[in-house]
Amino acid sequence: MSGYILAVAGAVLLSAALSVILPGGKTGAFLKGMCRLAVFAVLVAPLISMMTKKEFSFEVSGIGEDEGYLTACARLLSERDEKEIAAFLQEDYGLSAAAEVERAPCGGFPLSKIKVNLSESGIIGQDEHINIADCIQAALAEKYGCERSAVEVVWED
Repeated sequence: MSGYILAVAGAVLLSAALSVILPGGKTGAFLKGMCRLAVFAVLVAPLISMMTKKEFSFEVSGIGEDEGYLTACARLLSERDEKEIAAFLQEDYGLSAAAEVERAPCGGFPLSKIKVNLSESGIIGQDEHINIADCIQAALAEKYGCERSAVEVVWED
């Protein structure tokens, strides 16, 4: 019964919205008539099913996620992040690097892994001996709001 009420309410609301949007000429009048016919069909559907002695039901179905769309969005965000990370490392550390970013294809697209492949040495200056890998790991974890364990920095040979 609740499915029937939702179907009637939806048909009436859709018809009302289309009546406001549609033009006032012959085409508009025709389309408004078709909307009225659709609302009438929804209203009399239970009567027709009672006459034919068939069971009447409107099924309410859930809305599912579009896996393909979410995966494509996650891939596009990952590609954007990879470019941002390479530019960030070049600008802040003077290092050329390639990044691989994995985002989960679900709401919010959380980062699951960042892998940075550095092609230069990890020590800056002659006497400073700063381990750049740790600095990069901490900076990227803070910038992207993920755990440090999700950021991996490796040196290419």
